[in-house]
Amino acid sequence: MIVFLREKFIAQIFLIVVGIAFLVGSFLLFDIVGGGGALGGGREDPVAFEINGVKIHQREFENLVSSEMTRQQQQSQNRSQIEREEIEQQMLDLLVSRQVLLGSVQISNAEVEQYIRSDDDLLTNYNTIQQSGNGDGFREYVRSLLVNQVLLNQIQGLELVTDTEVEDEYRRQNTKAKLKYIEFRHFGYSGAATVDDAEAQAYFDANREKYEKGETINLRFIKLDPKSFITGEDLQAYYNEHKHEFKTPEVVKARHILKKFPDSATDEQKAEVKAEAEKLLETVKAAIAEGEDFAELAKQHSEDTGSAPRGGALRGNNPDLPEGDYFARGDMVQPFEKAAFDELAPGGVSDLVESRFGYHIIKLEEKRPEEVQPFAQARSDINDKLTQIVGAEQAKEVAENLLFDVEIHDYEEAIQLDRYKDLLIEVQDTGFFTIDDNNIPEIGRKWTYQDVIDQAFDMEVNVSAITPNKNSNGDIDAYFVVKVLEKKHAAVPEFETVKAQVVEDVKSEKAKLLALEDAQKLTALRPADESLEDLVNRYEVPEGVTNKELEVKDSQLFALSPTGGFIPGVGTSRDAMFAAFGLELNEVAGALQGDNAAYIIQLIEREEPDMEKFKNDPAERAKVHKTLLQAKQSDIYRNWLATLKKSARIVDKRSGSS
Repeated sequence: MIVFLREKFIAQIFLIVVGIAFLVGSFLLFDIVGGGGALGGGREDPVAFEINGVKIHQREFENLVSSEMTRQQQQSQNRSQIEREEIEQQMLDLLVSRQVLLGSVQISNAEVEQYIRSDDDLLTNYNTIQQSGNGDGFREYVRSLLVNQVLLNQIQGLELVTDTEVEDEYRRQNTKAKLKYIEFRHFGYSGAATVDDAEAQAYFDANREKYEKGETINLRFIKLDPKSFITGEDLQAYYNEHKHEFKTPEVVKARHILKKFPDSATDEQKAEVKAEAEKLLETVKAAIAEGEDFAELAKQHSEDTGSAPRGGALRGNNPDLPEGDYFARGDMVQPFEKAAFDELAPGGVSDLVESRFGYHIIKLEEKRPEEVQPFAQARSDINDKLTQIVGAEQAKEVAENLLFDVEIHDYEEAIQLDRYKDLLIEVQDTGFFTIDDNNIPEIGRKWTYQDVIDQAFDMEVNVSAITPNKNSNGDIDAYFVVKVLEKKHAAVPEFETVKAQVVEDVKSEKAKLLALEDAQKLTALRPADESLEDLVNRYEVPEGVTNKELEVKDSQLFALSPTGGFIPGVGTSRDAMFAAFGLELNEVAGALQGDNAAYIIQLIEREEPDMEKFKNDPAERAKVHKTLLQAKQSDIYRNWLATLKKSARIVDKRSGSS
């Protein structure tokens, strides 16, 4: 039995936002925390946090943070320490949310097991994941799904929206504006934004946390690529010994015209279908004799809705089949297969062939015998297979030997030993880098070598270790023998080392203000009755500005968004959006700041809502009602969750505070 542990009234304010934030977060937590992360190993993993008595280990938390950092790195090339701290707080907040929600509903292990076994796809995924040792994490994810369902069930039937609110929301959604506008792009003013050393230094001093650099390490490594242990002779030998793996099956290309049996057809109905099919066969064969195309006849007469639009062409399900409409033995029902493979010659048309689906008229277009794939075509697949079967094992063995030898001889001396000379391996140093850098010197992109980077930052200085690195498929793509030569704590760099970036940041701030000032100056020149087209003709480009001329553009129709500021055809500017709905027709407003430009705007069209449609269309009212209801439920849910989280007991084991 699922039982609520909190007060009964709380059940009335669970909201649908759970289905968004909680489920997404739960899957992320399952994938990173439940899955155990990339580090593994037998070293002690200290507790980072306790949330209502539940332990979150340091490695688990770091993997969660690193995963989110990697995702955000695709959006920004410079991740600063303060941003990392923000992400750590976000991930802690996600963990707290998950824990307090799980603590609100009791789901038994039996219910979790029953739910998994009730869904074939879920059970297949569970069995696969359990084999990799992550079954507990997957069960916790399923528990989250069940918690979510309970919460959703609690809010069914809640009525939080009045008819007046629905009408007001309909008016907002369907009152639309269209603008003419003049745009002053920020980037065009960068050349006019001068920055002296004193300004740059002052900006740096006021925003030092923006340039703080996280912990850095200098890594020495030897990379062992499993592919380098596979030779051309190995590939050829495998092909010669395993040619049976590279056989392409016997296939045919055929079309058919189907006269279908009704569902649960009686013998009498089948006899009627056969009589109709015999007449159809006569029609088809007569048409073919007169030169008509079988494919066109299939489009006209076949009752197979899947193949008829393609002229009766049939396709098999095997991904290894040749490209096109081919199928192999076993892809079709037995009577059909017998006719296509054993009775017809290419170009031949069958008599009626009965199957459980009805009566078929089959035309065989092509037959390809079983063939052995040439070595040149099979080479790539063989290389991938041997890399994992043989190459990875040999690379691991060499890595283990190297780890022993570098402890005795150090790296450069170790690779000169006779047993390594033929391997063409080399010792490389990365130089200092942070865990947040997108590109790791001498190694490559961080998200390609995430396993190596994560372990390197978890290692002590002057300790060597073996790090396997896996690709997105989970296959080993390299073994690294690594040693951290030196670590530097997080710190704000000297001004001179980041001066170029500081200057660009100050220029960006200045350019934004210069664009707004330019828009203000042009607005001040406009007489009350002057059009925007005439106004731009009087624009004089300030020195250093790359916007050589301005033009008047039109937006698309848009509604007022209470939370956003994006205007289709314009860009994002909350100032412009809210100003637009306060203007009279043809009235001008400016200057208005946006995310990427400043604007002068003119309201040129307003579309009023169709209130008759609203009154007479229940579906329209229901759609607006649903939108409002979900928004209100989300607000109440967030408030409830915030209250619940405040009462959570969180102990930060990293600092000993709570």
